[in-house]
Amino acid sequence: MTVQSEGAEKAERYRSGGLVTGVTGIVLAVGVIVFGLVVDNDGLALWAYPLLLLAGVLAWAVLIRPAVVLHPHGSGLRNVLHSRWLPYARITGLAITQVTVAQVGDDRYVGSGFGRSRRTLHRDARALQEPDQDVTRGRVSLGALVEDKIRRRMNAEVFAEPGPVRRTWARVELAAIGVLALTALVTALVA
Repeated sequence: MTVQSEGAEKAERYRSGGLVTGVTGIVLAVGVIVFGLVVDNDGLALWAYPLLLLAGVLAWAVLIRPAVVLHPHGSGLRNVLHSRWLPYARITGLAITQVTVAQVGDDRYVGSGFGRSRRTLHRDARALQEPDQDVTRGRVSLGALVEDKIRRRMNAEVFAEPGPVRRTWARVELAAIGVLALTALVTALVA
């Protein structure tokens, strides 16, 4: 098995859902802002504009941003306000249940962006109990396929050079949330 057959040359992103709801929330926030600017009357209160922008940023951060990202040499667990990068060689345990949980030594890292429902977990368990059945034969969920892909990379000699576990903060999202919340509060108190 080579790395190229795994699709590991580029990052692969998996998320459980929320994309449609997140995009809908962002479009509605922008639509109300445009409506407030175009209306001939007084439009919206001054504090409503940063509040609506804040709602759009929160829709992005909570519903669209979280995901599991498989990079060439490690897995990324993108959460609402931070990401964890876990080298495949350091991952000692993995479970994709309702959330993704990766074990690295004694530490446990949770990714909220990708998971399976209980019904899907039971369906996958039944499908894998059938004779001559494995995850490559169809009848299992995407969650089972991603879990199998990460497990194969955990054990592959290609990924034997482990790097450190890293945490990166979602600085743009954090800054936008802070500035917009403060702006909304100040304009609500002043105006």
